Amino acid sequence: MENEFNSLYPPKPFLEKEEQRKGHIAVTIFSIVLFAMTFLLFFGQQIVFLIELMAVLIIHEMGHFLMMKRFGYKNVRMLFVPLMGAFVHGSKDEYRQKESILVILAGPLPGIALAVVFWFIGHKLDVLWMVEVALWSFLINAINLLPILPMDGGRLLNVLFFQRIELFQVVFAFVSSIAMIAFGFFFEHYLFMVFGFLMGFQVRSHHRRYLVHKSLRDSDVEYTTTYEKLTDRAYHFIKKEVLEHTPGLRKFMENAEEMDTSLIVAGEVNNMLEPPLEKDAGLGYRVFIVFIWIAAILGSVFFVLQSNGAGFNGL
Repeated sequence: MENEFNSLYPPKPFLEKEEQRKGHIAVTIFSIVLFAMTFLLFFGQQIVFLIELMAVLIIHEMGHFLMMKRFGYKNVRMLFVPLMGAFVHGSKDEYRQKESILVILAGPLPGIALAVVFWFIGHKLDVLWMVEVALWSFLINAINLLPILPMDGGRLLNVLFFQRIELFQVVFAFVSSIAMIAFGFFFEHYLFMVFGFLMGFQVRSHHRRYLVHKSLRDSDVEYTTTYEKLTDRAYHFIKKEVLEHTPGLRKFMENAEEMDTSLIVAGEVNNMLEPPLEKDAGLGYRVFIVFIWIAAILGSVFFVLQSNGAGFNGL
């Protein structure tokens, strides 16, 4: 019956699989240079702070990078985004829950563990730069563990619990962006204000994704799959919802009469798909991971408050 329904729809456009790329190191170095130049352009000659910030980001992303390599991800590359941070991207044909959890936690947990070491050594030997690096590492990794997509905390929430909790993430992202802006304004740390505004811009994207997925669930359209396995029927349902909730794309297609936009739309449909995930983590394992997750956030906040209580003015 499914094949009969599928035959009623035109074939979906063909998307080539991403092949193994070369030159990742050059692209990473270029993104680091661009990140540094943009930072100095906006925040003046704060070179020491820039070095500390980039050290924290590199340690964090290197954890993701090495763990992805360990589990056989393809096209693993690290990129820095000006005024945003950094990320590591890679892909696999099949994902497993436990592997995905380890890949996610391999960024923030080593950063927090190393920050603890730096914090104790820095305070004991009165080495200011070590304490500063530790505090920035606590802050950045704790923020990264908040349950907001596309941060590690949001990705971890999705991997641990398979219910679609996108509406919660939209609301939490909005509240978090407001809180970040308020924190930066109150303590006069304008980098946090910038980050809060940038987080706010993501709220609309999260909300659009939530609306598309909700419509697909209501229509009983499967979107937890790969593009290759996506049926023609499902493709056209998802395409319809994407265009309905993306006025900019719809207007672009209307004005591009002589241009083939099928691959552009297919790419947007592909971005709406949730990759299939093998559920190999039991309840006890997931409870343990949640404990580690919460402990990492609370522990980071504790060390930051301890330093502030001790009169440290690095932040």
